[in-house]
Amino acid sequence: MKGVSSFYVIGEIALVSPKIEVNKDELAKAVMKINPRVKAVYIRKKVTGNLRVNELEHIGGETITKTKFKENGITFVVDISKVYVNPSLSGEHLRVKDEIKEGEIVLDAFTGYGGIALHASVKALFVVAGDLNLAGLYLLKETISLNRRLGLVDIVNYDAHYLPFREKAFDRVYGDNPTTIREFLVELCRVTRKELIIYILDREDNLRDIINAKAINEFSKGLYIFKGIFACQNKGFSNITAS
Repeated sequence: MKGVSSFYVIGEIALVSPKIEVNKDELAKAVMKINPRVKAVYIRKKVTGNLRVNELEHIGGETITKTKFKENGITFVVDISKVYVNPSLSGEHLRVKDEIKEGEIVLDAFTGYGGIALHASVKALFVVAGDLNLAGLYLLKETISLNRRLGLVDIVNYDAHYLPFREKAFDRVYGDNPTTIREFLVELCRVTRKELIIYILDREDNLRDIINAKAINEFSKGLYIFKGIFACQNKGFSNITAS
């Protein structure tokens, strides 16, 4: 359909992001015809608030927001009105699993629905999945109950400005909060013993103190979500501000 080149399917729910004004009823019917498993269609808008959730507009089908979907063999329980879900990150989550070394203690500092945490748990000794979003953590608890072959995962509700962990508690910390990650760097570094891996929305020429930064998703022209290792040992990093 004109204005829509693709859409995400999450379980029984489809998320579309039209680039132009479209007939919403026709769009919903077209999506459900292409994928008969889809029971609800929503337009996905911008991510807002401290809990990093998409604004949604229901345009067709049932008004369900909670569903189950599989990602790399793991069954997730999600509610698109309560947590940010992006199925295109499944490949990145596999890379996370490959990065983990056996015996590591890992923190997924902004866990959301647990995509990083549960993939990491396959190899890690122990994983802490933390977030400010309490509703998302309850969904993650449901997910863990459905996947018996995962490793040890502890769920913690916190404000990441004040992490409830001792210094250097984790071998590896993942900070997947691209738009506001800079304001959490001091605290994330405090609990990191070896590597702090961050995801950051920025321009390539503004990535000082980030080692091996790689673009994993284009946000807009010249603006990307980058992934890299943050140089916590740089004593001047706390003065970094977003551009």
